[in-house]
Amino acid sequence: MLRLKDEVLDLEDLGESVTLNEFTLDDFRIELSKYIEANRKVLEDAPLGLYAVVPSPSGENARLADYSRLDKATKDLISKGVIFCLRQKGDGSGCEKVNPLQPYYFLVYVRDDGVVRYTFTQPKQILDMYRLLCAGKTVHYDALCRLFDEQTENGNNMKEYSSLLGKAVDAIVSTYRKRVLHHLLSGRNAILPDQQSQVSETTDFELITWLVIK
Repeated sequence: MLRLKDEVLDLEDLGESVTLNEFTLDDFRIELSKYIEANRKVLEDAPLGLYAVVPSPSGENARLADYSRLDKATKDLISKGVIFCLRQKGDGSGCEKVNPLQPYYFLVYVRDDGVVRYTFTQPKQILDMYRLLCAGKTVHYDALCRLFDEQTENGNNMKEYSSLLGKAVDAIVSTYRKRVLHHLLSGRNAILPDQQSQVSETTDFELITWLVIK
């Protein structure tokens, strides 16, 4: 419970009751397992870097989706931005104590204003967002795809998203260092990962997928 005290604050931001069930990703694993079984071939053939565009419940494009089931606090929480899923390249062995999802610096939610709302230490909150925005959607949002193409000049001008990706990586490095220090101070049995395995400004990441919230 002490190790998860930071996550508790974010769960409270979502307006949820904090229970032990909130500290597990088991429900997401079950859903993912079913999805993999039903779509194994599609997933195996999918390239890296796939993305989708969805409307923000608190933006002018909210009318494109049915967000009537969401309360105002949740709508305001999911503002325009991007959720990035990144994977550390190279040998990251020994980092599991700092990041249980190693080598995935899983999901980072960056708002359009550059503020990193959630980093890799809060996968449940971001997966909750993913579920609210994407679950059950099988058709893309035509209007949002056209808007994205116009704003990025059909993918030739990705300066805005490259900047947000840079902020996501900076947040990963900063959070990683804090967790390493916390782990070091947590007890005599703490073991630090090898220097070459640790995340730093020079660490290479692969972009697995990203979700644009418009």
